[in-house]
Amino acid sequence: MNDVDVLIAGAGPTGLTLACDLARRGIGCRVIEQAPGPAAGSRGFTLKPRSLEIFDDLGVAGHITEVADVQARTRFHLGAPLLFDMRVPPAPPAASRPYPNPVALPQWRTESILRERLAELGGKVEFGRRLSSFTADGDGVTATVEDADGTGPETIRARYLVGADGGRSQVRRTLGLEFSGSTAEDTRALIADVRVEGLADRDAVHLWMAGDGHILVARPTPHMDSWQVVASLQQDPGGQWPQPSLDTLQRAVIERTGRRDIRLTDPSWLSVWRYNLRMVDTYRAGRVLLAGDAAHVHSPFGAHGMNTGIQDAYNLGWKLAWVLQGISHEGLLDTYQTERLPVARAVLADSDRRFSAATPPRAVRPMLKFVIKSFLARQQRRDRNDRPTYRDSPLTAHVADRRGRLRAGDIAPDGLVQTVNGAARMFDVFRGPHATLLTFGTGPTSELRQAVSGLEDHLHTHNVILADRADSVGPTTLIDPTGRLFRAYGAREGTLVVVRPDGYIGLIAHRQTSSALHDYCHRIGIRPPRAQGEPGAG
Repeated sequence: MNDVDVLIAGAGPTGLTLACDLARRGIGCRVIEQAPGPAAGSRGFTLKPRSLEIFDDLGVAGHITEVADVQARTRFHLGAPLLFDMRVPPAPPAASRPYPNPVALPQWRTESILRERLAELGGKVEFGRRLSSFTADGDGVTATVEDADGTGPETIRARYLVGADGGRSQVRRTLGLEFSGSTAEDTRALIADVRVEGLADRDAVHLWMAGDGHILVARPTPHMDSWQVVASLQQDPGGQWPQPSLDTLQRAVIERTGRRDIRLTDPSWLSVWRYNLRMVDTYRAGRVLLAGDAAHVHSPFGAHGMNTGIQDAYNLGWKLAWVLQGISHEGLLDTYQTERLPVARAVLADSDRRFSAATPPRAVRPMLKFVIKSFLARQQRRDRNDRPTYRDSPLTAHVADRRGRLRAGDIAPDGLVQTVNGAARMFDVFRGPHATLLTFGTGPTSELRQAVSGLEDHLHTHNVILADRADSVGPTTLIDPTGRLFRAYGAREGTLVVVRPDGYIGLIAHRQTSSALHDYCHRIGIRPPRAQGEPGAG
């Protein structure tokens, strides 16, 4: 029997993000994938700003942005006529938000970059291996893994099993968890990666809505000569669905566009999508956890699927590591569901609303030209701010007035600072497996230093000061040259901020008290020693 800390079933973006996060924290994990090799299809096509921030922490954001594009132009057709050509200028990067725009990148490329990063961290994906069965107990999971052809069974003993194995999750089915929701049997679409001839404007996403309400979308693949083409399908009079083929897709193009000069060739991937809106009501069953599509599936409208899975994995990674390393207790894992399940509910609702807007009833279609452009523009701008918060989480403490816009449970803003080693970003300060304690203005008091004594490996402390105090710079001092960081955090003299390992603010307190820090550390499962003289000390 082979032992490992974490066994991950599924090597899509969710499983790969989790594997990278665990590997850089020194947690032993194995990633098994039933498919014989890397997926070829574009599938998920959009990475949102929060996912890019996660990839920044994992060390791959630069590679992603080099090969991705910001697609800010949409050409919308009602049948053959062009209704509008819409451009939403990309938001400029700012010190507090270096990744302000969603970017277009096919899923296979995202997965490739994550696999390369995992290899750099000493990990790999075991392709052609499937989880055939498992049993769980109070100490871990015993799993049987077979080669895809059913040979070579291996028994693996893992302290935790994570099912990131998609909408048909074997892990979820073995647990017997209900996947509640609905499947629209009369709603299907054909998706393919193809070459497109005769369609100009490669900097735009093209959308056609036919008179019968069926849609066609053509999206250019960044820095390649292929496109992702999506066409809704319709049954014939006998109730039969058309064969999923290039010919079927070509006919849909002619019917929806009214043009015969647009030709599709060289398909590299083709798949049928069915409308499912489903989710579980629990993300954890003892030593087994679910993430990504194994826990929630929905329409592609809103580009939520891949991003929600990436963010599931990032929320779970540091919690699994802290429990496995003995930094925190196992109850920390319960907050994974507490924080992520409400996000999934909101995502499903938003995805369904967008799907309904994209497929309106025939009676309202004549009104589309008056509302659809502004609707799409609002959605694009909204996607820039698609950054879930955890303000109601048990890991959140706001011991301060609520006048500022930033609250505990929000994502910690980036920003430029000066250190003894030169210029740096706050994301550089946060990067890594640790939490971060920021003290603003006044340096840590002796009481506070005693409170964090023994936690230095898990809680890195930095003092943020304004430039006029730069004569007191030390190795953990961060100089805020313009005061923007103070303003971004709503900080004043003596403010304390704890930033979790996943970049979320756990604590904001406007007074330097070891009791506020002690109480917060208790929330996340670690206890600094009390200072002498505090209640309960000695």
